[in-house]
Amino acid sequence: MRQALPFVVTLITLNASAQVVINEVDYDQIGTDNAEYIEIKNIGTTVYPMQYLTVLLINGSSGTGVQYASISNPSWQPLAPGAYFVICGNQSLTLNCDHPGPSITNLVQNGPMDAIVLVDVNDNVVDVLSYGGTLPGYVEGTGTTATDTNDQDGISLNRWPDGNDTNDNNADFVVGCPSPGTANVLDSVNCVLVASVASIDAGTSFTVRPSADGSELMVFMGASVSGSVSFSVFAADGALVLQQNVPGQANASWSFSTADRHGQLLFLQANSAKGSFTRRVVVP
Repeated sequence: MRQALPFVVTLITLNASAQVVINEVDYDQIGTDNAEYIEIKNIGTTVYPMQYLTVLLINGSSGTGVQYASISNPSWQPLAPGAYFVICGNQSLTLNCDHPGPSITNLVQNGPMDAIVLVDVNDNVVDVLSYGGTLPGYVEGTGTTATDTNDQDGISLNRWPDGNDTNDNNADFVVGCPSPGTANVLDSVNCVLVASVASIDAGTSFTVRPSADGSELMVFMGASVSGSVSFSVFAADGALVLQQNVPGQANASWSFSTADRHGQLLFLQANSAKGSFTRRVVVP
């Protein structure tokens, strides 16, 4: 296991034009933290050798950074420009997970003042994120004030715009919607809808709600759109489960059976001329 690096600030200055960055982190869920992940993105123009990269997790609760985990694997495949790499706690609950971390639950510390560091084979710091405050020695600029929380499920810390790196954690990260392995998305209505609770107002851009008897999920586009609307359902591993195209109209809708999917995590996506919207649903 690598040791925590007390000289991170110096190395950040030397590696300001990092090719891979920490792009998204989901470190807190309601109840047990069993769906945590770290997403890395190649923002460069050439393939990056992931087999030489190590992810260090730093606990800063005492005010001094202490390494509590190191994640790497020589079998990791090179990462293409624009591509994403996801390290997760629980593969069954995380879309597009490329590598299971050392713990199914509590993979990533919740803060305050914790950090994630990417280092290369020579222990050069490639990128770093300080969250829950500014952890001295493990930060770019100042730590992000954006906060994941167990008061609301279905949110994460996102680089915004996707992949943007100004070398200031507080400027680069915002609260957004979980989107492991895909571009970061901001949704002012709701990032997540759990199918066991009442739906949000169907007048919003994309709504999912269960049928009265719980045997189906119903999806709606709450405004008129030109052209067709494509509804897609993905399993937690990213596999396409169902897809349906419907004519563009006011409140375009579709429903599908969930009789054989109780307790499963699904990702529902609507694509139209108005844009792409995603909801994460746990089937009751």
